[in-house]
Amino acid sequence: MYPGLFGEDSLITLGQARSGDITVWFTAWWVWLIKAFSLNTNAIPALTLAGVLIFTFSIRDWARAVLPAGAARTWAIVVLCATPLVGGLGIQVRHDAWMTSGFLLALAAVARASTNGRLAASDYIRLIAAVWLIPTRHNGLGTLIVTAVLCGITMPGNRRIVFPSLIAVAAGVFLVTQGATLAAGRPHSIDPAQAVEWMMADVSCLAADGAVQLTDAEWAGLEPIADKTDWPQPVACRFVSPLFIAPSFKIGAVEAATPGLVRTWLSLLRRHPLKLTFVHVRRVNLFLPPFVAGVPQQTHTPFIHSTILPNDFGLEWAWPRVAELARLPMRAWNALRAVLANAAIWLIVMAFVSWRRHDLRLTLGPTLAACVALELGLLATAPIAEGRYGLLILVVGQLLAVFLVFERWWASPSALKAA
Repeated sequence: MYPGLFGEDSLITLGQARSGDITVWFTAWWVWLIKAFSLNTNAIPALTLAGVLIFTFSIRDWARAVLPAGAARTWAIVVLCATPLVGGLGIQVRHDAWMTSGFLLALAAVARASTNGRLAASDYIRLIAAVWLIPTRHNGLGTLIVTAVLCGITMPGNRRIVFPSLIAVAAGVFLVTQGATLAAGRPHSIDPAQAVEWMMADVSCLAADGAVQLTDAEWAGLEPIADKTDWPQPVACRFVSPLFIAPSFKIGAVEAATPGLVRTWLSLLRRHPLKLTFVHVRRVNLFLPPFVAGVPQQTHTPFIHSTILPNDFGLEWAWPRVAELARLPMRAWNALRAVLANAAIWLIVMAFVSWRRHDLRLTLGPTLAACVALELGLLATAPIAEGRYGLLILVVGQLLAVFLVFERWWASPSALKAA
């Protein structure tokens, strides 16, 4: 599918990399990386190639650090890397695979250190690489800090290795993020409107409920951002809120009006706790087990983008017929997103493996902590339910599942006899 897959987000960030007008709706560091790897967008295929190679290497490295050696591990890596989850997402200009790669490298390093009792020289290189990869998404730093805290609490035997290693990476991620933001000429590393996008979606959805009447004090916290008539948005209950394109919406006023928005959200939570909670979890249902927040729904956004949108970069498939055939597995993955893109399912798989397999508990522990931290962050602040947000959980959970299948097959009497 040369030169890759390019959706709306890809083209936006490529445009920022070319023009130099870098916003922080995506991290500034991500746009700087795009500029570097694509040679200022003059060699975009080099960027997609680098992305998929880094992604597959990090998966292999994590598996070698956590799983026991053998044919089951080898074939699990091969099978997972051949799926659209890795191949399809790896060749897109999207930051999800890059941040996931950084986490996998950092977790591989601390897994090895947990076994060996110290960090090797190669582990320091992995941790440094993680510092450069994790800042590609806004939630990387917070996830790292929570991961370090969870490891410090649940892994007292390896606290002196795992906790300081992850905190050091978090410090590096902070410095890279701030440096890139300052270089882009921006005062904040994340857009103020994006930071509370999930909260505005909650309020817009609840305001569209005819049985809910906002008080004058609650409206006073909202009207500096948009008029009363534009706040109720039924679409916000399941997808990106149209409030952002409403005629009266003032994105520049969001930062100053955030305290009022928070007060209104808290007031609604006190007055309608069950309704607001259901509104929130319904919108992020892909991060919960199926049917916990109702029947799983498909959003307008595919799990894995599988086309090249019209663009100003001259990007088009070199072999269109081959690319159309290669899209078929991605469409299948999108059709099965209720399972394949559900972070909660694969987090449960991971927790079950850690509980049942005492031989993997030590090396798998930091990864489980990272996935729990990521899941909690997504449940709290994800504006919509997109499977790629939980890519770390999907990769690890599905790799473990495939590994266990192969391990069981090779241990079966028929397989041993054939060998």
